[in-house]
Amino acid sequence: MRGLSRPLLLSLLCATAALAGGPQPSLSSTRSRALEAELLSAVRQVPFDQVLDWRNKGARLSHAPNVDVAVIELDAEGRPVAVANVLLSRDYPKGQAVPIDAQTLGTQAVRFTRWDLERWDGQKGWADAPAEDDLVPGREQVPLRFMAPYPASLFKILIAYGVMKLVDRGELTLDTPYRFMRDTVDKGERPLRSWLEPMIVESDNGATEALVKLLHERGAMERLNAEYAALGLGTLQVNGTSPVTGRNWQPGSIHMTALDTARLFLLINGGPGVLWRTREGRAVTAAELSEPSRNFLKKLLADQGYAEGLSSTLVCGDANVRPGIPTAVPSRWLAADGTATVGVTAFKRDTRPCNAAAEVEFLHKTGQTENYGSDAGIVRALPGKEPRHYVIAFLSNLGYRYYDEGVAGTANFADEENGFPGTVTAIGFTQSIAELGRRVDEAMKQRSHGRR
Repeated sequence: MRGLSRPLLLSLLCATAALAGGPQPSLSSTRSRALEAELLSAVRQVPFDQVLDWRNKGARLSHAPNVDVAVIELDAEGRPVAVANVLLSRDYPKGQAVPIDAQTLGTQAVRFTRWDLERWDGQKGWADAPAEDDLVPGREQVPLRFMAPYPASLFKILIAYGVMKLVDRGELTLDTPYRFMRDTVDKGERPLRSWLEPMIVESDNGATEALVKLLHERGAMERLNAEYAALGLGTLQVNGTSPVTGRNWQPGSIHMTALDTARLFLLINGGPGVLWRTREGRAVTAAELSEPSRNFLKKLLADQGYAEGLSSTLVCGDANVRPGIPTAVPSRWLAADGTATVGVTAFKRDTRPCNAAAEVEFLHKTGQTENYGSDAGIVRALPGKEPRHYVIAFLSNLGYRYYDEGVAGTANFADEENGFPGTVTAIGFTQSIAELGRRVDEAMKQRSHGRR
């Protein structure tokens, strides 16, 4: 199909899918092109070039961060009606829309490579990575390339999915007791659900270690990557974890990309009919997980306490905060004065004004380390609010070492342990991420008017 324009190519792809009994009778090439343009515009409007780097004495970034963001627009029943993916990096400083196949809702146009912090920090050249760094082989000649940021704690949804597959197979139940021996240390026994809940709702690392070890013990960790690949989600990978401790979660070994992550959340959300087809023609439906398992995961994601990243409700009212996706902090984390404590972390902000202004429920999981920041989930309108229904996935190397002008005075470069601005302000994410969340949500709200 060389020489075809992009709009014509997208139309042909959608027509081919329809003739083949395609997966999304409501998927519109026109809506996808419009969503792509809106997502690209949103990325370009966010001042990522103004972000400061604590590790570089508060200097502005010398080049664009690596940002991978995908959005799947859904109808009221959960069927995908449009999809878009945009990359930002030093290769694509103005943003780059990713060509997406209408049948698979995926892409073959990007050579995704594993994250290499030395390459990002300038200790290596910014040349093509060696072939062994490719997340999916055979893409050396494709037009786009992107070094995929480490997903941080967002990868815990991959572990939760793997555990729920064991439940669906009848190997375990949510009430099965599991005793976690971390090497030779007895970390106690709990029902399976009591390991899953803290892993998702408060991002508890100890609970994650337990479930990673459980997957190893059941032989399920070895087949987890193959299961994702069989769904057409080949960039979702958990490699190198310890079968003894459940740890060893390393950048360059654990991988996620936004488009594959968004499709995983699409599956968890559920919807009628075929959600997408793999390149081999396999129909992927919500039945990949049972309805009780999907509902259990959605309840955990709805209760996830960190309303930050694409949202900013957790640090509501701070003069340096920018509005994000307008969601509320789940009530289970709130004190009477509106302040939130998630796990052992207290956020000394009165969230009540932002909670009262919430327009959507955001069923999501965040991830953050010093070098990486991510957030992904399902957005649906609250009763009486402007309708919208979509999945969003955001992955970046914007961890808590990166911050904004407004909090620059709190940085302490001499304190290696506690000098990050976030340790003073509790604003852990650069607010450029929340701003992107708001811009995307506003676009999705406007798009909903066109479907009424």
